[in-house]
Amino acid sequence: MNRTTASLAALTLGVALLGAAPTGPAAAFLDAWAKVPSYTANIKVHMTKGTDVQDRTYHYAYLKPHFARIDITGGAGRGGGAVWTGGDTVSGHQGGMLSGIHLNVSIHDGRAVDLRGHTIDLASFDSVAEAIKNAPSVTAGEETVNGTVYDTVTYPFKDDAGATKTTAYLSRTTHLPVRRVTYAGDTVVETEDFSDVNTSANLKPSDF
Repeated sequence: MNRTTASLAALTLGVALLGAAPTGPAAAFLDAWAKVPSYTANIKVHMTKGTDVQDRTYHYAYLKPHFARIDITGGAGRGGGAVWTGGDTVSGHQGGMLSGIHLNVSIHDGRAVDLRGHTIDLASFDSVAEAIKNAPSVTAGEETVNGTVYDTVTYPFKDDAGATKTTAYLSRTTHLPVRRVTYAGDTVVETEDFSDVNTSANLKPSDF
């Protein structure tokens, strides 16, 4: 094999490893997300880890590129919340009598993650976009929920609790996520439902 042929083979291999550019629902989502500077949403989450179960509701705010605020509005830890402004730490507080005490802790601290160890940034639509862009393969489909048809995009996802893939349900109107389902093999281990998504929130860094 001469140098030119070897170089061409290496380039072809590199393109294959990177995967093809997203198309269909994945491309529509990425295009829609690129036009959203910030948003707020409510998130209803049901997750499991072994025999443990966690049900929570959150109010979530996100500003590109790395500002997030999450407040637990229902379920375990209600009244608690955290703010992330990039980096490896969050500023957070617990609910109840300790709500007035704010601490700066690692983004991976047990007090700053959910049952499956997911961090505040993983709740964002940006995490969906990055996962799709970096996925070696993406599978498109459609699902009907309560009579409404959604486009779906399935891609690999791993966490420390054994997750293997995630399916994002995308609105056919906005192309943004309305649901995200995470699996360990064929078992659903987390379902997130996004509602009241406001892409005109006009958030600023001072809001975090």
